Amino acid sequence: MAGTTKNVVESFRDVVQDLLVPELKAVKVSVESLHNEMGYLRAEMKSSLDSLRMEMKLRDEKMEQLIRSGDDRNERALHVLSEKLDDSIEIRTRLANLEARLPRQ
Repeated sequence: MAGTTKNVVESFRDVVQDLLVPELKAVKVSVESLHNEMGYLRAEMKSSLDSLRMEMKLRDEKMEQLIRSGDDRNERALHVLSEKLDDSIEIRTRLANLEARLPRQ
């Protein structure tokens, strides 16, 4: 009976090896393929993110430049308005002095 049991065990082992080993190898190949695809996708995503970061940086720099340009224009406009206001105040003061010198009618 020991010989029969040994034969049954060996037969079972042979069947398992014949059926499972090729399947396990196919699963291993599929897993390796998926691993390679994941690496490719990871590299592609990193490249896309790097490009996006660069684009955002360029847009930020352009936006800062536009803001600085607007600030400069506003500063110049305020300076011109300030000069005009100073001139208007000076003219008003001179006019008031001249009116004060005129005889009242």
